[in-house]
Amino acid sequence: MTIGRSNAADITVPADATVSRLHAIIERVSGCWIIIDDGLSKNGTFVNGERVGGRRKLSSGDRIRVGRSLLVFRDGASSEEEMTIALSPLLIRNSLTDAQIMVLKALCRPYDARSAYSYPASNGQIASDLCLTVSTVKTHMRALFQKFRVPDLPPNQKRSFLVERAIESGVIVDHEQ
Repeated sequence: MTIGRSNAADITVPADATVSRLHAIIERVSGCWIIIDDGLSKNGTFVNGERVGGRRKLSSGDRIRVGRSLLVFRDGASSEEEMTIALSPLLIRNSLTDAQIMVLKALCRPYDARSAYSYPASNGQIASDLCLTVSTVKTHMRALFQKFRVPDLPPNQKRSFLVERAIESGVIVDHEQ
């Protein structure tokens, strides 16, 4: 299956100009699903916050970002755990303290879905921007990871996942960054 902005794609994303006409391919190989981006796209393909360079195996629940659009891969086998996750409501802005919103905005500020090489701000950058201690920022980050139900991932992936979840939920909107 192809993913792209073109009407000829199997999975079309026509409203997102940051998606290439032919962006990526999803294929079943030896009983496993893989996503392929061998330089097909201008802005890259990301799975769970990591850029795909070539081929990558997909697991049910993986979050695929093409351009500014987020897709969730499901392999068709639903589990009770997935259903619970799918039915859980997204966080709303009123669920966060003012300080958590400030830290979240600072985290998201350098992130740009249009750029293949943008990363969320570090704790040190956030502390400097907001005139806080790094320890205070870490405390807020731990609370945000918990509130947004960020899974146990390596630190750089957790931050990217949090940014995507914050934008997806509408807590952070594109023009605020």
